Amino acid sequence: MKHLIIYAHPSINSFSFKLKDAIINQIKKRGEELVLRDLYELDFDPVLRPGDLGQLKKGVTPPEILAEQEYLKDADMISIIYPLWWAGFPAILKGWIDKVLAYGFAYEMSKDGIVGKLKGKRVSLYTSMGNSLEQYEEKNLLEAFKQIHGEEIFEFCGMEVSIHKFFPQIPDASEDVIKQHIDESIEEFKEMCDNL
Repeated sequence: MKHLIIYAHPSINSFSFKLKDAIINQIKKRGEELVLRDLYELDFDPVLRPGDLGQLKKGVTPPEILAEQEYLKDADMISIIYPLWWAGFPAILKGWIDKVLAYGFAYEMSKDGIVGKLKGKRVSLYTSMGNSLEQYEEKNLLEAFKQIHGEEIFEFCGMEVSIHKFFPQIPDASEDVIKQHIDESIEEFKEMCDNL
C-alpha cells in the first residue's frame, strides 16, 4: 500500500507534528511505502495567481503541481494533518487543494454532471482545534467541518473519507491527553489499513 501524508503545520513543537511522526512510524512498521509532503518545509506557494488559473483551465499544469498530482495519483491512502484556523484550513493547505485538485485531474464534467477522477483512494483527516467539541457542537460546526473539509472536497473528487478525527483544546492539552489522542488515532489508523 502507498501512503501519502500532506502535513500543514509550521511548528515542530505542535501536536500535529507529533501525530505526523506517529503515523509515519506506523507506516514504517507496516513496511509500506510512504511519501511525506510537508508543505511548510517545501515552502509550497499557495497563491493561485490570475495567470495560473488561466493556464490550469487550458490544461497547462506547472511542473511543481504535476509532481504533487503524481504523488496523489500514486497513493492508495492519503492522510492530511492540519490545525483548524478561523474555521478553515491553513492558507498553505487551502492553496495546495486549490492548485492540486484541479479540473481535469481530480474531477471533470460528464454528460451526467461532475465526476470525481480519484476513485479508489482513502482519505484520513486529522484536525487539531483550540476550542472544546461542545463549543463547536453548540453551533453545529463539527458536521459542517466534516462536510466542507472532507466530503465537499475529497469525496467530490471521488475519494472516500474513512476517518475525520478532531482534537479539541490542543493548545491547553496535557502530555497525557496528547499521548491518548495519538494512541487512539494510531489504533484507528491501523484498523483502517488492516481493512483495506
